[in-house]
Amino acid sequence: MKKLIIVGGGIQGCTLAINLLKSGRLNTEDLLIIDQHDRPLSNWKRCTETISMPYLRSPSVHHLDLNPFSLEAFSKKQGYHKVSHFYGYYDRPSLEMFNDHCDAIIEDLRIQDCYFQGSVASIDREGSCWTVMTEDGLAFHSDKVVLAMGLSGQPCWSEWALEAKKSGASIHHVFDKTMPFIENLSPSIAVIGGGISGAHLTLKLKEHYPGKVSFIFKKPLEVHTFDSDPGWQGPMYMRAFQENKDYSWRRKTIVEARHKGSITKELYYQLKKANEEGSIQLLQDEVERFDVSGQQLVFKSGEQRQASTVVLTTGFHAAPPGISWLQKTIEKEKLHCSSCGYPIVTPETLEWGENLFVMGPLAELEIGPVSRNIAGARRATERIVSAI
Repeated sequence: MKKLIIVGGGIQGCTLAINLLKSGRLNTEDLLIIDQHDRPLSNWKRCTETISMPYLRSPSVHHLDLNPFSLEAFSKKQGYHKVSHFYGYYDRPSLEMFNDHCDAIIEDLRIQDCYFQGSVASIDREGSCWTVMTEDGLAFHSDKVVLAMGLSGQPCWSEWALEAKKSGASIHHVFDKTMPFIENLSPSIAVIGGGISGAHLTLKLKEHYPGKVSFIFKKPLEVHTFDSDPGWQGPMYMRAFQENKDYSWRRKTIVEARHKGSITKELYYQLKKANEEGSIQLLQDEVERFDVSGQQLVFKSGEQRQASTVVLTTGFHAAPPGISWLQKTIEKEKLHCSSCGYPIVTPETLEWGENLFVMGPLAELEIGPVSRNIAGARRATERIVSAI
């Protein structure tokens, strides 16, 4: 019997676990983290390594540790050079240093000792405790449960891409587990999607296949420093958001506030430079279908382009993560959901049902547009810890 089970061992779940262990609220014997991957943060590392993201988009004060300046102190202690490992006005940390910082904390707190690899199939409340059941039929019991799943398990595929994939085309989603190694792709290569993942991937691919990579996007490239306005980090925008109890309005506000499919300024200039040099081709157009026999992308404009390999960087489906196996719990426990399907929770503690808490995407109707990222993990952690 555990005091707390966290479902999800990514950025969200690890931020909460680190806070609970460091603050002394729980010890490793009290805590269990269940995740389908073999180690904490392994999916985060896989995804960011695939696209070779050199720097995080978030500032250096956004990380998994309690002290906002922990990463900066770590960099000095470990001898990371300020110029090469912090970027720009907001000191965005290098991915290498950020991951090393995470690993050091996880090892120091022995989080692997309370980590279990498995896929959750259901959760059920029995009296005063919760039972979490895995797909392998293992049952774990706990006083409290935190749902900290991300959206990475539901990559978004266009209908034309699914049809072409079924017909044998070499089409992949960059964040699918089946995504081949970059070195094993067949040129020419088309990257579909105009956001930061697509930009990073395109710049990585040009190093292996110069002149044989296209970056294709439906709308003009949008440049934003962060994935939402910095005003969402504090009361400037959040005060009005929290005061309005119309959850349909909140959902609309979240969608409008997120700079979905945007890139940073340095990526924009790198793409433009590579396009001018001829190492990549930039194309604003929308794919209508893929001609499998001719290996041709056919666009709504009527243009066609050769593509032996297509890689989608089209993000994730917006459905609440885990909703398929959570549905029975929602009905049995009469858990409240908005019309969009996302949880309506207690504002102060992010409690969805009795001793059932949410963070990450599932908490965004309360945490706001930053809920899915590191800042959202820190904000959610503060509220959940107050109730544990």
